[in-house]
Amino acid sequence: MYRIIHDESLERFYDLRGNVSRPVGSSVFENTDYPWLVALIEVAESKGKIASLSLALEGISCVGCVWLIDRVFAESKGGISCRVNVQYGTIDMEWETGVFDVLSFVGRIKKFGYRVCPARDSDESESRSIVWKLGLSGAFALNGMLYTLPVYLGMDPDFLVAPHFHWLSSIFASLSMVFCGSYFIGKAAKAAAQGIAHLDLPISIGIVFAYLVSWYGLWKGDENLVYFDFVSTFVFLMLVGRWLQVVAIERNRNRLADIRLEAPEVEIESGSGSRIKTRADQIKSGEVYWLASGQRVPVRSKLLSERASLGMDWISGESESRIVERDGEAPSGASLENQFSVRLEAAEEWSDSLLNKLSAREARSLERDLVAQKWIFRYLVVAFGIAVVGGGVWLAMGDLSSGLKVFISVLVVSCPCALGIAWPFGDEIALARLKQQGVFVTTHSLWNRLSRVRRIVFDKTGTLTRSSLTMVNPEGIDRLAPGELRALSALCAQTRHPVSNTIREHLMAKGLFRADGASEAVEQVGLGVELNASGSLWRLGKAPWACELGEGTVFARDGRQLLDLSFEDLPLPDSNREIKELGKGGLSIAILSGDREEKARLIGDSLGLDPRQVFGNLLPEEKAAWIESHEPEATLMVGDGANDTLAFRSAFCAGAPANEQGIVAEKADFHYLGNGIGGIRSLLTIGEQRRKALVGLMTFAVAYNLFAIGLSLIGWVTPLVAAVLMPLSSIISLGIVWSALGKRSGK
Repeated sequence: MYRIIHDESLERFYDLRGNVSRPVGSSVFENTDYPWLVALIEVAESKGKIASLSLALEGISCVGCVWLIDRVFAESKGGISCRVNVQYGTIDMEWETGVFDVLSFVGRIKKFGYRVCPARDSDESESRSIVWKLGLSGAFALNGMLYTLPVYLGMDPDFLVAPHFHWLSSIFASLSMVFCGSYFIGKAAKAAAQGIAHLDLPISIGIVFAYLVSWYGLWKGDENLVYFDFVSTFVFLMLVGRWLQVVAIERNRNRLADIRLEAPEVEIESGSGSRIKTRADQIKSGEVYWLASGQRVPVRSKLLSERASLGMDWISGESESRIVERDGEAPSGASLENQFSVRLEAAEEWSDSLLNKLSAREARSLERDLVAQKWIFRYLVVAFGIAVVGGGVWLAMGDLSSGLKVFISVLVVSCPCALGIAWPFGDEIALARLKQQGVFVTTHSLWNRLSRVRRIVFDKTGTLTRSSLTMVNPEGIDRLAPGELRALSALCAQTRHPVSNTIREHLMAKGLFRADGASEAVEQVGLGVELNASGSLWRLGKAPWACELGEGTVFARDGRQLLDLSFEDLPLPDSNREIKELGKGGLSIAILSGDREEKARLIGDSLGLDPRQVFGNLLPEEKAAWIESHEPEATLMVGDGANDTLAFRSAFCAGAPANEQGIVAEKADFHYLGNGIGGIRSLLTIGEQRRKALVGLMTFAVAYNLFAIGLSLIGWVTPLVAAVLMPLSSIISLGIVWSALGKRSGK
C-alpha cells in the first residue's frame, strides 16, 4: 500500500492522517464485482446529463483518507463533486453521464483500502434528528433569557412593557417545549410504558412541572412561580449533553460499513441440464448447483467435481487450505480457491446453514444502562417524595403559593444535571481519548459491562497473530532473475490460496510483481499451480510434484528447484507484552482457535499462557459452548472473523480488530486499529477511569442535591436562585469529569 501511494504521488496522505491508521487487508488485491452498483449507476444516469449517487464507504478514518479519495476523484475525467463524510461513513458523488467511469473510480480507491457499499438508511441517524432541535432550543433559550433578565436586574413591575416581557418569555418556553422538550418527553413516555426508568423521565418531570407552574404563576401574577426561562435553558443544556453522547456513538459505529452478508449467487442445474442463476438462499436440500471461484459454499454440500481446494479462514480461522475429494463434504462458509467452478449437491436448506447463522443480523435490543437506571429510579423516588412532602407542609400552613413554590423549586434545583450533561460529556471525553489510541466503542452499554470482565478470550489467527501467513525465508525471491520473477508472479496472480496470497503481496511490496501471462497458469488442486511459458514448465506447489527436492512450498523450472519457501504464523508485535500486562491486571487469558491444535499451542507457549487455557480445532459452535460453560457473564471475547460471531453472542462483551469483515464489526461492542492488541488495554484503562469519574460525579450530585433541596424546603429558592444554581451545578459536574478524564495518560 505504501508503494502504491508513492507510485501515484499521493504522499501527502501521510502528512494528513492520524497517528493510528486502519490496517489494510489483502482483499484490496482481489477482483471485486459490483452488480448492485451497476444497477444504481444505470438509474442515476437515466435522470439526465448530471448523475448523482450516495453510498456507504468503509475504511475512512481521518482527513488523510478524505484528501486521498478527493484527489483520486479529481483526477478522473467527468467528475463534478465528491463529498466524503467521515462521521457518517458516506460518499456523495456527482458526475457527467457517459463521461465519468464510476466503476473505475470505485476500483481505484479499493486499491487503497476503501470499499463502497449500499447506502444505509438515513433515518437511522438519531444525531441528525437532534441537531436541528438543538439549534432551535438554543435560539429559544437566548430569547427567553433576553426577556427575563431585565426582571432579575430590577425592572419595575409597573414599567410600560414589563407585562409583555413575561408573555414573550412564555412564548419561547412554549416553543421550546413543543419542538425540543418533546424529544425527552416522548422517550420517557415510551420507556415508562415498558416499565423502564429512563434517563429522560426526571428531565421530563422537571420541565413539565416547571412549565405548568409558570403558567399558574403568570395567571396569579406571582413572579416567584414563573420559571419560563429555566424551561428554555434546561431543555437546551439537556439536548447538548444528549447530542454529544449520540453523535460520538454514531461516529464510531459508522467507522465500518454496516454490511449484511447477502446469500451468494449460484447456478442451479435444471432438469434439462441447463443452469439457472439464483440466490443461494433459494437452494433446496438435494439440488445440484455450480459454485464459481472465490465464492463461499452457501450450504453444507457434497462435492460432485473431482477435487476442490477450500479456504477455511472465514469459518475456522485456519490459514491453510483444506482439500476435498469427490463425494467429500464442503462445509458452509468455506471459500472456493480453485480457478474453476465446481459442482456440488446441497445437503441442507439455507435456513439451517452455518453461513446463514453467522451472517444473520440480530435486532439490537433496547440498551439499558443499569447503573444509570438505578440512580434515576432512586432520584425520582427521593426528589419527588421530598417535593410532595415539602409542598404539602407549606400548603397545610395555609399558603398555596409557597407550597407550589417549594414543590416546583425542589424539582427544578435537584434536576439531574450530572446524569443529563456531565455523564454524556464524560463519555465523549473517554471516546475521544480512545479514538486517539485507535479504539472505537459502538455499544454504549459496554462501559458498565467492562467493569465485570475477569477473563479475555482471544481467537488466534488475525487477532493474536497476523491474518495471513508470514514468509520465513523471503530473501531467495530477491535473487531471482527477471524472467523467473515474471513466472512466479503469473503463478500466484489469480489463485486465492493463502500461500499464493503471501507471495503475491511480497512481490507487490517489493515492486517486483509482473503478472504477464497469468491467464495461462493452470491450477492442480491440492498440488499447486503450473505454467508453460518461455519454453519451460514452471511450477509452484508441493514437493515432489513441483520437483523432487524441497520441504516447504517449492518454485521450480523444468523440475529444477529455484526456491523452497517456508511459512508460519507469527504473533503480532505487541502480543507478548500486552498479554503479560493484562495478566498483571488480574485477568485470565484463554485462546480459542479453529486452527490446528499444535499451531494454537505453539502461539500459546510463545505468549507464556497456561496450556490448559489454549484450545484448537474448535468449530464456531464449540467456541460459543466453551464460553457459555466458563462464566460468560465475566468474559470479553476478541476475534476477527465471522467464525467468532457465535462466540460473540455468548460472551458478555466482544471486540474485533478493524478489518474487511464488516459483519464482525456489526456484532462487536468495540473495534480497534493498529498492528497489535494494545487497544484492548487502552479500553480497559480508560473504562476504569470513567468509572471512577462517575463515582466522583455521583458523590457531588448527592451533596449538591442535599444542599439545594434544603434551601428549597425553607422557601429560599426563587426563580433567580434556581437560574443560578442549575447552571452552576452543571459547570461543577463538568469540571469533575474533565479533571478525571480530560488529561491524557500513558498505558
